[in-house]
Amino acid sequence: MNRRTFVSLSIAAATHQVVAQSPAAIKLELPQSPTHRMPLDFTGLSYETGQLYNPDFFSPQNTALITAFRNLTTTGVLRLGGHLSNITPWEGVGQNDPRQIRGVRHGIEDYWEWPLVDPTVQHHKQGILTRRPLENLRGFLDAVNWRLLYGLNFASGSPARAADEAAAVSQIIGPRLIAFVIGNEPDGFGEDPVFRAKGYDFPQYIAEYDTWVKAIRARTPTAPFAGPDTENKVDTWVIPFARHTRGHATLLTSHFYGMGPASDPAMTAERLLQKINPELERQIASVHAATAAAGGTPYRMDEGNSCFGGGRPGVSDAYASALWVADYMLHVASAGFVGVNLHGGGTGFYAPIESSEKNPATPRPMYYGMQFAQRFAGFSLAPCTLNTTANVTAYLGTSKEQSQLALINKGQTPIHVELPESLQTKKPTHRWLLHAPSLDAKQGVHLTQEATPATTLPTELPAYSAIILQTG
Repeated sequence: MNRRTFVSLSIAAATHQVVAQSPAAIKLELPQSPTHRMPLDFTGLSYETGQLYNPDFFSPQNTALITAFRNLTTTGVLRLGGHLSNITPWEGVGQNDPRQIRGVRHGIEDYWEWPLVDPTVQHHKQGILTRRPLENLRGFLDAVNWRLLYGLNFASGSPARAADEAAAVSQIIGPRLIAFVIGNEPDGFGEDPVFRAKGYDFPQYIAEYDTWVKAIRARTPTAPFAGPDTENKVDTWVIPFARHTRGHATLLTSHFYGMGPASDPAMTAERLLQKINPELERQIASVHAATAAAGGTPYRMDEGNSCFGGGRPGVSDAYASALWVADYMLHVASAGFVGVNLHGGGTGFYAPIESSEKNPATPRPMYYGMQFAQRFAGFSLAPCTLNTTANVTAYLGTSKEQSQLALINKGQTPIHVELPESLQTKKPTHRWLLHAPSLDAKQGVHLTQEATPATTLPTELPAYSAIILQTG
């Protein structure tokens, strides 16, 4: 079998020029563990709720953004929340609430998240949520065929305001609403005296949560809920939430960032692309425990990205982020997560889609890594075993008629994969190539689909690249 027919890519690392060398031979073993089906709506995006201050952004008239969303997936999930959801006012009940007024002032003066919204909102931070952007949002969701997770202002809002807002959202968004989320990272509220007293903990949160749910369902009896939407803290917040809401919550949610803070110069591409992230492995184990505690309620990572604090320039907005997210999404999908929402809009470094005056709806490098992983939606997915210490991962996806093998090389050494006999005998149909000129490239990042006339599966993988091999 001639496995050295694979197209050669010229790829360099951000700080290490890749020199020509013989590929390292790696033997691949097919998965023995149970597989998890990657849901069709696995891929999602997360935006700050303050983006709704501009009613024309999520709108059926914003054709450029509609195209960007649909080219990512036609069955995605949009999540509205983020730090700005802690301070957004609502046009109905609660406008004159001193607590809400204090929260709005706090956000305008102190929040760094304003670059994560489009320029219109960046220049008009004293906005308000109204029915008009919700009506436009419904049209946008219909146009892209996505559904919605909607975060309520738990930090400076009130149960009465939440009930009024949720009633409007339910009426307008209708069947495209998946669930309401009460609070954004409430596990950190005790660190901000504007929101809660020092020492604020899960028992205090869940007591308030129950009060809010009761108030909302008094107006909207069938309102669905997800949570607790913590920064992480799966063991101390998500698992207790799972037990408490067993059978009543639609989803379990929390956040994950690959590294951070963005201000730390140690947050490099090499760190982002490390072979094993211990924090992620701990989260996966805890998510399994939470799902079991909830009696099977699924888990969605509904806010996360490469580097918290807005992203690391030259890493989060570069090709390294595409390799990271392709591997991250397939890794957690094979672990049983039912979805991932990558956070950020506006001009934030980690935004998958840039929304600036110059580039109002432009995919960043990460976008192409998301497209790579999205190719496995609807497939049963499991990680493959590789007998190597090289920074390489592999995932096998199977469906009734097709199988797909993803090979992701996050290291600077090219590799040659030895396939098991059962894959060698299959006829290849297509391949997808994720590649770029360099690890820090912001332009020239591509996910290229090629029909392959070859009679065997090519398995040469250059440094810092990824392929999907599809068989009939």
